[in-house]
This record gives sequence, C-alpha cells and structure tokens, in this order.
Amino acid sequence: MEYRIRIGQEIHAVQTTPPDDAGLCIMALDGQTRRVTARSISPNHLHVAVDGKGFNLFVVRTAEGTWIWNRGRPRFVQDADAVQTRKTRGPADTASEITPPTPATVIRVLVEVGGTVTKGQPVVVVSAMKMEMTLSAPYEGRVRAVNTVPGAQVSPGEILVEIDPEPEADNE
Repeated sequence: MEYRIRIGQEIHAVQTTPPDDAGLCIMALDGQTRRVTARSISPNHLHVAVDGKGFNLFVVRTAEGTWIWNRGRPRFVQDADAVQTRKTRGPADTASEITPPTPATVIRVLVEVGGTVTKGQPVVVVSAMKMEMTLSAPYEGRVRAVNTVPGAQVSPGEILVEIDPEPEADNE
C-alpha cells in the first residue's frame, strides 16, 4: 500500500506491506525501509517497535488528521492528498468535542451544560507531567455535555466537553 502523509509542512511517501500474523510489516518512509510492529494497548495508546526498538505512542484522530505523541512530543499527521483537496474550514470540519492531548488529570471544569462559549474560551484545565494545559472551545456554541469532573484521570480521545456550534458561527 502507498500513502502520502503530511507532517507540518513536509510531505512524505510511505509504502507498507500488510501485517503478518505476528503484526510485523515492512514500512518504507521516504525510501528508508524499517521492520515495524504495533500492538494496541488501549484505543489511543500503541506500543510500536521499529527495527526491534520499542516505544509508546498516544494517538488522537480528528476530522482533519491525527495527533501522535512520542516521548511527550506531538506531531500532527494528515493524509497529504486530502489536505490538498480541502477548500474550506469551519465548525463542520472542526472537532465539537474537547479531548485531552495526553493522559492527564482534570484540574478544573470551567463550563456548565447549556452554557454558551466563545471561540478560544477556556473550558477545561488538565494537568499532565506537572504541567497544566487549558483546553479551549474551538468555536462559538452551546455546551451540550460535560463528561468529566475535577480529579478524573483522562486519556486522549476521551470526550470531556461536547459543544454544539451556534448557527451564526457557520458564517465565519
């Protein structure tokens, strides 16, 4: 199988064989061939071995691409062909669900169900590896659900807050 992926502003060619019974596949990235195995630990946590060297990845898929964390460093990966054909961006293309970028502890919930939020408004504060991160509303809207409480242990992909876009926000 062949893919073109975009990481930042760079586009890379990827070729891969289907995984065998042991989960091993041969993968080439920009012509460099590696032996790769991947094992799912949880829905957003993978253990990957490249040429026998193992590490953990945390993965969050969005409508626009996939966030991958390796050793705490985030990378945003996109299907290069899909990115080139996308013409507009708006609430329909943006995640309406607030999810943490890494495994974390919820420190504060700053919104309530039924409340309105503005684009960029802080909605949840989480702590990961002694660092606080504020998760913000991606656009103007109304809070549909709050699915967490302070002290909760959360993971990437867990939906902490759901927001419905305001109809007038569609015109931005």
